[in-house]
Amino acid sequence: MANIIAESLYSEVDQDGRKFQLIDEIIDHSKDALAVSRNNMYADKDGSNWHLRRTTKGWKLLIQWKDGMSTWERLANLKESNPVQVAEYAVANKLAEEPAFI
Repeated sequence: MANIIAESLYSEVDQDGRKFQLIDEIIDHSKDALAVSRNNMYADKDGSNWHLRRTTKGWKLLIQWKDGMSTWERLANLKESNPVQVAEYAVANKLAEEPAFI
């Protein structure tokens, strides 16, 4: 995970150390019926141990791009490409305890 965060931070800097980002900010979120709820976040896999369901299915984030456009993007893609921004958004919007953000 540390490597993913480091790569994300490194990808936002040009050769001269100037920071750039294509994402301006995350402005909203939505989830549909496929999203795993807090009540259903654990699965009994072997009859005695409960395991966290690790999935981002059903979650989308509304992205405001630097060019002024806004688009809905899958959470899975954004967690991979912009983990710091996603984590900050999740904490600020009280989503950090949702299974998709753990």
